[in-house]
Amino acid sequence: MIKKVSVIGSGAVGSTLAFHLLRLNLKELTLVDTASDLARGVALDLEDTRAFFNFPTDIKAGGDFSLIKDSDIVVITAGVARKEGMSRLDLLKINANVAKEVSAEIKKYAKGAIVIAVTNPLDIITYIITRETGFARSKICGMGSSLDSARLLNIFSLSAGVSAASLEGFVFGLHNNEMIVSAQRLKVKGEPLENVLTPEKIEKLRQRTAMRGGEIVGLLKNRSASFAPSLSCFRLIEAIAYDKNEIIPVSVLLSGEYGLNGVCMGVPCLINASGVDRIIEIKLTTEEKEKIKKVKDTFAEIDKLL
Repeated sequence: MIKKVSVIGSGAVGSTLAFHLLRLNLKELTLVDTASDLARGVALDLEDTRAFFNFPTDIKAGGDFSLIKDSDIVVITAGVARKEGMSRLDLLKINANVAKEVSAEIKKYAKGAIVIAVTNPLDIITYIITRETGFARSKICGMGSSLDSARLLNIFSLSAGVSAASLEGFVFGLHNNEMIVSAQRLKVKGEPLENVLTPEKIEKLRQRTAMRGGEIVGLLKNRSASFAPSLSCFRLIEAIAYDKNEIIPVSVLLSGEYGLNGVCMGVPCLINASGVDRIIEIKLTTEEKEKIKKVKDTFAEIDKLL
């Protein structure tokens, strides 16, 4: 059982995640933010829920990265949030520097930690953290595709008029508009989705899933989603904490899997106490293979900027 989780970044996602983490009855929960008063304020607010939940967790907060020392898991939510009109790549120049700085601190104070990236552009940030820390790839993952998959199940559930629990399916690839949302991966209690929805309807819903993040940002204007991202991250931490051996799509460094090397993208992985225990390789359709080829091109362009 993990004893200490540190959350770097105390904005909407970081603070909401911290609230959910109280369910795990950790020995210690640490919040770190360059805006140290923000981290301390969130910590005090969390502490005041103790009378309701009766948790034993010691909550610490501040701007000093030494607070993350000996963490079992470190979650990175720090960085600029996506705003209306911004693509995830627009965030690269700012958040890439944040990732490099945070990686140095993790390497210094929490060498044994499993690291979960939440900051966008998710796959690129995961790649930077993996490169900068030098940690084994099993110890670093990005939660992007797990969030995309949750959005997929919600959107199709509402349209098909069936419980999300009755749907099977996942999204993989990059955590952006180029994500791979294949109708072939969706089943309703094992039955093909085409038995429930028309091909035209399926395509519209597929497109909406890919654009969901932008849709939310367009409505919120100066902030982005927080509830679903924080729960997607919490699910990952739960799978690690309780050694669940759960298959969850996450961004991880690929070393030959899916024909790719030295890039991070969302793929189904077996998640347990060791982190990313195993990458699951699924048989791809011709269309999916073509889309995956674009991932290599995207990272080749990005490498020139880093």
